[in-house]
Amino acid sequence: MRWDALFGDLDAQWHAVEQRELEAEVNELARIELAQSTLADALRGSLGGAIAATLRSGAVLHGELLRVAPEWLLLGSAGRCLVVPMAALAQVRGAGGVLAADPARIPYTLPAALRLLARNRAVVTIEVDGGRSLRGVLDRVGVDHVQLAVVVDGATRRHDNVRGSVLIPLRNVLVVASGSDNEF
Repeated sequence: MRWDALFGDLDAQWHAVEQRELEAEVNELARIELAQSTLADALRGSLGGAIAATLRSGAVLHGELLRVAPEWLLLGSAGRCLVVPMAALAQVRGAGGVLAADPARIPYTLPAALRLLARNRAVVTIEVDGGRSLRGVLDRVGVDHVQLAVVVDGATRRHDNVRGSVLIPLRNVLVVASGSDNEF
């Protein structure tokens, strides 16, 4: 009887040590995974939810988080869509409780997202550093810039409505708004 109790006690101690080691390993793996997470992973966990995104300029955009890519996010707000480069964000409220990996096999870059707007000849408003907004149609989207044909307010892109062309480095883009009411 005494030997059974002794071996039972040793067995319990061994299992307790093994459990602590397993818990420590799981905690370390969780810390490693967290350390490798991106802002996009943190935001992706809030897809479909309402967020408030503060830009570098101090402007605050409120809307439903519709899509998150490594370089940009898409907000739905008051009948318009807002493409916001991750680099333009100062902070985001209402997100970040859950991490979610990107399910897409192909990460859509910011230029790829803007090329969709260019292809559809959508009238957009681009807010750039310095608080300036430009309205027009994206004529060309390069790797690091866009070319915007500036159009008369309320008009689509036609030769007689174009008031000039502007090249904008993507690093200066804070938000691109498209939709029925794309003013900020």
